[in-house]
Amino acid sequence: MKGSIRISTLAAGIMLATNAIAADESTDPTRQYLAPMMHYLILDDDRDISSKGLGGGLIYGRQLSDHLWWETEGAGYGLDTGVDDVTDFFQYSLSTGVAYAFGDREGFTPFVLAQIGGIYNDVVPDDDDGLNLHANVGVGAVTGPIFDNGLKLRFEGRYMYDDFDGVSGTTSDGEGGFNDWRLSLGLEIPLGVTRTVEVEKIVYQTREVEKVVEKVVAEADSDNDGIADSRDMCPNTLAGGKVDGQGCLLKNQTISFNNIGFELNSAKITASSRPTLDKLADSLNAQTDFNVEIAGHTDSSGSAEYNESLSDKRANSVRKYLIEKGVAAERLTSRGYGEVDPVASNETAAGRAMNRRVEFRVSE
Repeated sequence: MKGSIRISTLAAGIMLATNAIAADESTDPTRQYLAPMMHYLILDDDRDISSKGLGGGLIYGRQLSDHLWWETEGAGYGLDTGVDDVTDFFQYSLSTGVAYAFGDREGFTPFVLAQIGGIYNDVVPDDDDGLNLHANVGVGAVTGPIFDNGLKLRFEGRYMYDDFDGVSGTTSDGEGGFNDWRLSLGLEIPLGVTRTVEVEKIVYQTREVEKVVEKVVAEADSDNDGIADSRDMCPNTLAGGKVDGQGCLLKNQTISFNNIGFELNSAKITASSRPTLDKLADSLNAQTDFNVEIAGHTDSSGSAEYNESLSDKRANSVRKYLIEKGVAAERLTSRGYGEVDPVASNETAAGRAMNRRVEFRVSE
């Protein structure tokens, strides 16, 4: 009875694999994977040892067609003898065969498989050690990718035939071989896809063409206001200011300067800021049809009252400097706004630096 079950099970697996080969159409045979697995064995009662065994193995798989895969597996098992002071039995197997997948393995995909190979039984006594025929059939499934790298979960169950004569009289009915069952869980690790791409070579006929390049010389714009000097009616415009089509500064605009600096906690203008103020004075003297409010601003460091007072003193220092450079006093007013009008966050050093500024508010 036991022999007939073994033969019929193996025959069913081989027929299924054969039918899959005949029915499947070949595609790109390039997808590959490795599958490290953990195994739990339910052992044949006729082994006369414990009913369980544990092991692990590694599967290499390669696509043969749309649904057909070739798999080779190496595995090792420890069989618990269940007897004190008696070493466990060990098995080492290598088998190969085919698996038929009911899907494209890009999502949850069941499969069936059949393999044949050899198994080495390391038992007690050592005289019974030997290499034997090993075959298996099974069913299983893989999940779709669980991470971006394509890693999948794999689980399966197999019927395992081992053509081992047994340890001195442990087989039943005078028949050789054992029938075990194996439950497995592991991962499938994709090895990438190699594709063959045909590249069509196209040759284009070329001819030489004489190219004439017209050299364009840009006109000078000394004050960088976007209006060429030849058309600029107001040369030496305030840097950063908006101008009209004739290059003259537009009224009702605010021009911000972050390069006018002062000594720490002081209204004294730094020496490095004086060249900037000299250029501003020249610009104010070049176009005199507008007035300017000099507005001082600080960051939020310190109290609001202190910041307002400091910004007012700094704005007045700039006004006095420009008057000393020849700008009419009646054209200039000054006011400190302290920290109340930030242009950036005071939570960062860069933002606080932007808030420490002097503005020229241009009016009629």
